[in-house]
Amino acid sequence: MSRVGARSSSAKRLFAAILLPADVEAHLDEHVDAVRSAHPELRWVKPARWHVTCEFLGDCGPQEAARQFERWERRANRTPPLRLALAGAGTFPKAWMARVLWVGLTGDVEAWSKLAAYGEEPHLTLARTRDRADLTGLVDELSSYRGPEWTAGEVALMESRLGASPDRGPQYTALETFGFAG
Repeated sequence: MSRVGARSSSAKRLFAAILLPADVEAHLDEHVDAVRSAHPELRWVKPARWHVTCEFLGDCGPQEAARQFERWERRANRTPPLRLALAGAGTFPKAWMARVLWVGLTGDVEAWSKLAAYGEEPHLTLARTRDRADLTGLVDELSSYRGPEWTAGEVALMESRLGASPDRGPQYTALETFGFAG
């Protein structure tokens, strides 16, 4: 377990996530760059904010946050290192009425599913729309994407502060990381 930040007495908006290695992030960023510039109507997530969410925990007071720290430490201790890669593309809810554009996850997805919250879809959010949009063509363009494999060796408990970044987007801070077993 690695302490990255201090816990405070106020409520925090938390989520658990697997963070990307720099080379995986750079590979995806290069691939997405051409479609990003062709679709300025989308709100593209900055690469520095990319992550694979394992569970969104919402606002947690000090006691709930402490419980989540213990819970995620236990979960990480039961999880082997995961061989993962980003691949393919999709949307939520449907391509013809999308709100979220994502890239998928391949590799040890079954083991990832045991770590993640029940019903969590293995994905990384690339962009969002204010209004529903038909992103069928964009999903087709990105569907052949296959990123480099990496071994995920930890999960991070993250704090999300909405509107706290200089660009008024969310600011994500790793409060603690928990290494996987093995």
